[in-house]
Amino acid sequence: MKKTVAGLAFAVLAGPSPAMAFDPAMVAQLLATKNCLGCDLVGADLAGADLEGAFIPDVMLAGATLAGANMLRAYLLFGQLMGTDLTGADLTDTNLETVNMTEAVFANAILVDASLINSTASRASFDGANMTGANLSRLNARGGTFRGADMTGTNMTNASLGGADFTGAVLRGATIDRSSITGANFTDADLTGAMVTGTNLASAILCRTILPDGTIGNAGCP
Repeated sequence: MKKTVAGLAFAVLAGPSPAMAFDPAMVAQLLATKNCLGCDLVGADLAGADLEGAFIPDVMLAGATLAGANMLRAYLLFGQLMGTDLTGADLTDTNLETVNMTEAVFANAILVDASLINSTASRASFDGANMTGANLSRLNARGGTFRGADMTGTNMTNASLGGADFTGAVLRGATIDRSSITGANFTDADLTGAMVTGTNLASAILCRTILPDGTIGNAGCP
């Protein structure tokens, strides 16, 4: 289902549509070299692209499509991913630190061991994503959704998660340290063995939630 590099390059050479904001030359450079510092790829269609190991710090990908892309071990430090579609993308061990991913879509994406330290993901969707072992320290994900996500062993130290939706998420062995979770919804979530310190669990919705000690919480059920 992935597009080939040749196919994507052909689309670039065919010329931009009037609505495109990205630089076609930069898209071609990225596909050919996987190296594009500060590239303008706003609104680009890179669905299914092979960007494994890509070095693209400061990249501008707002509104771009990267659904199904291979971004294994890519480097996107300081990137701009506002509203970017990364549905089903493989971001295993990818550096997404200090990235603005407001309202981005990571539904069913693979973020195993990815680093989202100090990033902004407010109102972003991680529904169904595999985020095992991911580092979400100082992540601002207020209003984000993590419904059904596998967040086993994630590190959420000093994270801002107010109003986030973790319905049905698996957070076994996660670290939730000094995090803000006021109004977060953990209905049907599994927090077995999670290390919750300096965090007020009582400020969240804990309906049919498996708590760290294995008991069932029923606070906030309708």
